[in-house]
Amino acid sequence: MKKLALVLCCAPYLAALAAAEQKPVATVDGTPIREDELNVRGQLIQLEQQAYQLRLRAVEEAVSRRLLEKAAAAKKLTPEQLLKQEVDDLIADPAPQEVEAFYLGQRDRQQQPLEAAREQVARTLKSARTAEARQKYLRALRAQSSVVILLEPPRLPIEIGAAPRRGSEAAPVTIVEFSDFQCPYCKRVQPVLRELLAKYGDQVSLVFKDLPLAMHPEAEKAAQAARCASDQGKFWEYHDALFGLAAVKPDSYGVIAAKLALNEQEFRNCLDSGKHRSGVEADLRQAQGLGIGGTPMFVINGIMLNGAQPQDVFARIIDRELEAQRSGSKGDGQE
Repeated sequence: MKKLALVLCCAPYLAALAAAEQKPVATVDGTPIREDELNVRGQLIQLEQQAYQLRLRAVEEAVSRRLLEKAAAAKKLTPEQLLKQEVDDLIADPAPQEVEAFYLGQRDRQQQPLEAAREQVARTLKSARTAEARQKYLRALRAQSSVVILLEPPRLPIEIGAAPRRGSEAAPVTIVEFSDFQCPYCKRVQPVLRELLAKYGDQVSLVFKDLPLAMHPEAEKAAQAARCASDQGKFWEYHDALFGLAAVKPDSYGVIAAKLALNEQEFRNCLDSGKHRSGVEADLRQAQGLGIGGTPMFVINGIMLNGAQPQDVFARIIDRELEAQRSGSKGDGQE
């Protein structure tokens, strides 16, 4: 198997940004205004993330193009001829019942009766299946080659501090999760995280950070409640119980505390006093400083991953980080 590699390297932007924040950008009557007074770090980090994603998409397209060119040349075809022969010509026209089912599923968006729209719906269905089959074919080509993406992602400097952690601090890969106990997508990704920890064992640890969103009325209180449970050594049990609820309600906190056999008076005093409000707010400020505004958001050894992604998306980053550890080339972006 031949090796296909595309080299595009990103500058260590965040390190340069941290140093630049202490430099004056203007003076007023001789008094300096520093970069860190501008409160734009989060926005600049987001721009860097967007630039990376743009580069990465371009790299992936270049890889696909190179693989197609190589496979086509072996059969003395052009890439489009190859795709037509190996993919497009093999896609059957959708059956009438498939067209009708698709039309009925999109009925609210249709402006025409079925018979008038039938031909267009059939073309839409076949086009979608062709695109999916082309992607499957490209994945097969990729599996037959050695493709190495050398585009280095920007890494966020994450301060972990005393945040709750599942797994060992010595794990070579740390997933930092910014989460909200009322966020349905945060709830959805929990089984994936458990599966990852089981799969990788002591190679991966999970750190939890609070990011209660304003749209969720119980999110901040739930975050404080979990921290109160942590005072009694049961953060993760309480965390799991909160995400296991159909809905988080004001009376949920005491019910969970009782089920976990917490000292209920101590728990209630903690929650009523707002003892952990400042800690939750500190996590929130950290997220904002990193340009993180939605949940769930993950930072894997400093690499940002947005949303409730499937296990294989996490695994690609984790596997790359573990391989980089073995070769001694990783910087983890953690403090």
